[in-house]
Amino acid sequence: MDSITRMAADTDLPSYQEATRRLDWVELIAPYVPIREYARLCLVNRRFYRHLAPRLWNDPLATASTSAGRPVNRDIDIEWFYRFMEHMRCVRQATRLLVTCLDLRRVEAGTSELSLYSLSRSLSAYLRAVPVTFPQLRCILLNRHWDVEADDLAVATTPDTDHDASNAEGPLMLSIPQCQVKISTAFFSSPYLHHLVYLNVSNMAGSLRKPLEQQRFGPERHPHLRVLKVGAREMGDSTAALLVRTFKQQLWSLDLSQNQLTDAVLNDLHIFAFPAENLRTDSHYDVEGRLEIIPGKGTPLFGQFCLIRESHWSATFSHADRYLVDAPNYTRLVEYIPQEGVRTRLNGRTKVQDDSEDEIRRSFSGTPGASSPRRESLHDLGVCQSHNGITHLYLGGNSITANGLVRLIMASPGQLQHLDCDSMVYEIHEAARPDWLPSSIRVSGLLGAAHAFRPVLSSNLQVLRIHHSLVTQLLSLKGRDGGGLSTMENLWLAETFLLPRAEMAYPQAFRPDMNPRLRLLTLTHIPRWSTGPLIDRLIELLKLASMQERAIQDMNRTLGKSRRGPATVVGLRHIRLEFDHDVKEELLEDGEEDGEEKNQKKYVAEETTAAKEFSFFDDSRFSDFSFDSSSPAEVSSSNIDTTNTDTTPLTSVVAGPAADDHRAVPDQTVSNQSQTQRHSPSTHSHLPRTGDRSEPIVNGGNEGQSGRLTTGPQQRSSSSSSSRGNWNGTEYTVPIWTGPPPPFYDSTEDTPQHEHQEVSPAGEVYMRNILDRRLCADAVPASPCHVLAGVPEGEFIWGAAWQAIVTRGDTTAAGKRRPKKRELMKGMRDVIGEIKAYRRKTRERYEAELKRARLNGDGVRLGEPHFYYGGRLEVVRAGREGGMLGWR
Repeated sequence: MDSITRMAADTDLPSYQEATRRLDWVELIAPYVPIREYARLCLVNRRFYRHLAPRLWNDPLATASTSAGRPVNRDIDIEWFYRFMEHMRCVRQATRLLVTCLDLRRVEAGTSELSLYSLSRSLSAYLRAVPVTFPQLRCILLNRHWDVEADDLAVATTPDTDHDASNAEGPLMLSIPQCQVKISTAFFSSPYLHHLVYLNVSNMAGSLRKPLEQQRFGPERHPHLRVLKVGAREMGDSTAALLVRTFKQQLWSLDLSQNQLTDAVLNDLHIFAFPAENLRTDSHYDVEGRLEIIPGKGTPLFGQFCLIRESHWSATFSHADRYLVDAPNYTRLVEYIPQEGVRTRLNGRTKVQDDSEDEIRRSFSGTPGASSPRRESLHDLGVCQSHNGITHLYLGGNSITANGLVRLIMASPGQLQHLDCDSMVYEIHEAARPDWLPSSIRVSGLLGAAHAFRPVLSSNLQVLRIHHSLVTQLLSLKGRDGGGLSTMENLWLAETFLLPRAEMAYPQAFRPDMNPRLRLLTLTHIPRWSTGPLIDRLIELLKLASMQERAIQDMNRTLGKSRRGPATVVGLRHIRLEFDHDVKEELLEDGEEDGEEKNQKKYVAEETTAAKEFSFFDDSRFSDFSFDSSSPAEVSSSNIDTTNTDTTPLTSVVAGPAADDHRAVPDQTVSNQSQTQRHSPSTHSHLPRTGDRSEPIVNGGNEGQSGRLTTGPQQRSSSSSSSRGNWNGTEYTVPIWTGPPPPFYDSTEDTPQHEHQEVSPAGEVYMRNILDRRLCADAVPASPCHVLAGVPEGEFIWGAAWQAIVTRGDTTAAGKRRPKKRELMKGMRDVIGEIKAYRRKTRERYEAELKRARLNGDGVRLGEPHFYYGGRLEVVRAGREGGMLGWR
C-alpha cells in the first residue's frame, strides 16, 4: 500500500503520447523494488539503467542513506560527502544531469580533526562547484550552521567561469536558514537564482534593506519567487514594509516570524499584499451570517467599523447545512466564461497549498527512490502559480497586538488560508491597566476575537496556529527582563483572577463548529500546570471535535442515500497542542521539592519563611487581599455572580480543584448591589448613570477618534452618550450604549412608562466603569461576543470600559489565603498528564464500542457515548533549551 501511495504521489499528469504508449514492465515494477537494489540492477543492461538510474540519482544523499539501511533523515558524516563530491568529478555528465536535489540537511560535521579543520574551506569549495557538477539541480537545502564566508556562499550560487555551465538552469528551491553568514548584496543579484520559486534565508545575519533599495532583490531579478521565508532577521517595520511594497501580490507565502515587527506593518500588508476582490459573500447568510460594513466610520485601533448580522442559526452555529461544501457556480449560458480576476472562495473541501519545506522539495524533485517530474511541467504546479496575494502568513514572535491581528483579518478580503501568529500582545488601555499589574509583566493572548476566524470573515482559513486563549480564554502573564512575578505566580494569578472576569466579559470561546472548514488548529504557549480550568477547556475542545465528527458522519449517512447528494467538509482533523517548558523545574532548582523528598525539619523551616519568599503577596499593591484557610486556588463564592449569560456548551471551572462555579467576578460594589436589587422592579434606579451628568465627558480615545460626549439629564434612550471621530477625512458621530434606560415614571402615574430591562453581570460592571472618564475611549461596534455578554446587537460601546471588566476589580477575588510555593504545586495538576488520561479513557470506550458494533454487524458511531476524537492529536512540549518533544 505504501508503494502504491508513493507511486501515485510521484506521478505527474502525462501527455497524450505518454498516456497511450505501452509501458515497459521494468517501469511498472520499479516502485516495488527496494532502493538498495537500484545500483546493481542498473548494471544489468541499458533498459534497466534507463528506468532505474533516474530513481537512483534523483536525491543521491537520501538514496545513499536508505541504501545503507539507515532512515532517510539520518545524518551523513561530512567526510563521506567530501568523498562523494570528489567521485562525482569522474562521473559522466549524463549521470550528473539526473541529480535534481542536494539535501545537505542530513550532512553533519564529524568529530575528527580533519572535519573540524577543513569544514569551512572544503565545503565552500564544493559548493562553488555545485552549479557545474549538477546542471539540472532544482533543490538546494543547507539548513545547518556552516562556517563559510559570505563571499564563498555568494560565489557558490554563481556558475564558475572556468567551466562550461551553459546547461545550468538554476535551482527552483534554495533553503539556507541558520547559516551563520552575512549575506551580501551580490548574493541576491546572482543570475543563478533567477528561477527561484522558494527562498528561505531565515535566522541569518545581515539586513535585507540594502538589496531591496538597490533593486537587486525584487520582482525584476526574481520574477518566479512565490514563497519567501525571512524569519528571525531582526527586521523592523520599515524594512518589512519595503519588502511588502516591493513584491506586492507576487508572493503567496510570506514568513515574517521572530522579527521586531509591530502593528505598523499590517497596513502595508493590507494595501499591497492583498487583492481588491472580496471573497466574502452574503449568499451564505443563513448558515454563517453576513458582514455589514459601516461606511465612513472607523478608528485606528479597530479599523473601519463593521458588524456581523446574525441569522436565526448563525449565532448558535446550528444550521443543518453548516457542513456542506459550497455549490459550484452555474450559468444558463453554456458559452459563458468567467471573467478574469473574478474569484470565489474555496468550496471548503479543497485542500490548501502546502508551503512546507519537505512538501515543496517533493513537488520539485520527487521523493527519494522515485523519478523526478519533468521540469517543463513544474510551472503548472500550484506552488509556482500566482495566488493573487498572500494566502499563507506567518507573524509569530513579533510585537503584533491582538487588536492588530483582528484588524488585519477584517481588512483582508478573506483569502488567508494559513495563518500563524503564535503569540500576540494583549494591549491594555492605560486607564484600564490595574495598579497590581507590574509594568514588567507582559500580557499575551486575545479575548473576544473568536468571530474573526469564522467563515463570514475568514472565508478560506483551513490552518490556524494561534495563542491558546482563543479556546481557553486564559491570558498569559510573563515577566520581562527577569522582573515581576515568578512563572508559577503568573499562572496562578491568570487562572484565579483574570480568567473568571474574562469569562464574564468575553463569554464566547472558539469551538470547532464556528468554522467547520478549519482542518488544523494549533494552540501555542499552553502552560504545563493548571488548577483545573485550562484542563477542562482543552478536554472540552477534544469533546466538541468528536461531536463534530459525529455530526459530519450522520450527515454523510443521510446524504449517502442520494446518488447525487452534495459533499461535506472534512472538519477539524488535526489538533496540535504546544506547551511551554515545565515550570516545576524552576521550583526544583530553588529547592522547592515535594515534602516526601525532604525531612520534616527542613519542611517546617520552609513553612516559616514561605511568606518572605512569595514576593507576589508581600507587595503593598496586594494589601487588600483577605485570606483564610480555604483551598489555595478557591475563589470567594460571595464575589461570583450566579446568573448565566453564556449559552455556549463550553463548560468553565473557576481555578481550584474543588471549585465548580465558573461565573465571572464583577466589581464588589456592583456585585453586592446586583444580588440585592436584581429582582426588584427598580433594580437600576439607584445606580449612577452617565446620562444623569450635566457635565460633558471628554473622549480620551486614540488619534482619529476625538471629540466630546453629548449627554443630558432628560435623555431617555439607551445610548446616552456619543463619540465623534474622523475616518479618512470624514467626520462622524456614533451613539454609545451605556446600558438600558432606567424606569421612567410619569408624574401622574405610579407605573413605569416602559418595561424594565435586565442587565447582565458584564453590563453592570461596564455601567460602573464608564463613570470613569478615562475609560470612555476606543469606541467599537458590539461584536458577537459582546452581544452574548449582554450588549444589544448593533450598538457601540466604549472598548476601554469593557476591557476594564477583565483587568479592574476587587483583588480579594484572586484568593482567600496566601498560597506558598509548595502549596501552589500541590494545588495544580499536570495538563499533559490529564489530557493523556482523558485520551486513554475515551480510546478504551471507543474500542469497546467498536467490538460491540462488530458483534452486531453494524458500523461504529463517532462522538457519543465514548467521545473519542478520531482525528490526529499531537502534543508538543518545549524544552528549556528551546527544543520540542511530543507524542501523538
